[in-house]
Amino acid sequence: MGGESAEKGKEAHWRAPAWFRMLEVLLGVFSVGISVVVLASPGSGLAELVVLLSFAIVLGAVRMTITGGIGKRLMSLEALGLAGGGLITFAIAVLVLLSPGLSLQTLVFLLGIGVTIQGLGRILHAARGRYPRWLRGSAAATGAATVLLALVALAIPGIAEFTIVALLSVVVLVNGVESVVSGLRPSNRRQLTLLKLILFSLFYGLVLINWIDLYATSAPAYHVWLVLTYMAPFGVLIVFQGFKDWQLALSLGLLVSLTNDVGYYFVGDLLFGFHEPLLPWIEGQLGLLGGKLLFDFQGGFFTIPVTSSLMGLSIYVRVGVVAVVLYHWWKFPLRFKQAA
Repeated sequence: MGGESAEKGKEAHWRAPAWFRMLEVLLGVFSVGISVVVLASPGSGLAELVVLLSFAIVLGAVRMTITGGIGKRLMSLEALGLAGGGLITFAIAVLVLLSPGLSLQTLVFLLGIGVTIQGLGRILHAARGRYPRWLRGSAAATGAATVLLALVALAIPGIAEFTIVALLSVVVLVNGVESVVSGLRPSNRRQLTLLKLILFSLFYGLVLINWIDLYATSAPAYHVWLVLTYMAPFGVLIVFQGFKDWQLALSLGLLVSLTNDVGYYFVGDLLFGFHEPLLPWIEGQLGLLGGKLLFDFQGGFFTIPVTSSLMGLSIYVRVGVVAVVLYHWWKFPLRFKQAA
């Protein structure tokens, strides 16, 4: 009995290997990126969107298969179900990629089945008691939402094929976010607080800032006010935590600026009905168009011509600063004081 209890306690605190958690983060990020591209490209051909969605589902299938294979009890029902379901989903997505001759309706239907299997896998994964309660709840909620949306997409007769693809893309987006959170897997309240701040920054930059930036660009010294708007919410950290935490506040503000500069027209196309060609625009933002002028920085008494090279350089520098600072705060969060 004592040995069995010790084994249960050990299993209750089981953590996935670091390499797998990093893989979850990477797969989640790529899945989110692909789903956003699909959702933001309603003018693209449906066949191309199905191919993109198939790649995202392949990523989810890889995660599902490995999840079933890294446990200690490989012959358990959970492990067999996850690994088997992942392999089936992988086969379905590859079949879609290799069978362009099938009708689009058939291809989309197959993808819907694959997504449904992934949702059931997340629910099965949540049933295991060896993971933290919040992680099991996240997996269960994601799995239930995945199954529900996939069944809605497949069960409603006469629904447009693009609508089905859009619904499945939303499912992939939700699963991608859950994969990132699962991979990061905060182990204490401080890390959980930091994760919430990061998620808020992403939402704030993508939706609220872009909403302003897409329409209200005629104010005097507009870009100065835009930079201040990036940083405004995180001034609260300075107020409550003091200036010793200025690096964290700055990195969160820079993260907001990145979501604005990289997600600007993705959000415009997806939420506000813009029809900007995304590939040429993102090439300019990433510095691939060299000296081409993108816009003039409006500073009130001065203006700065912003070329593609300058914009790309600023994005890469900000990515580096944000990655280093947030990694430090995630890995060594002891200095981060909790508000009482």
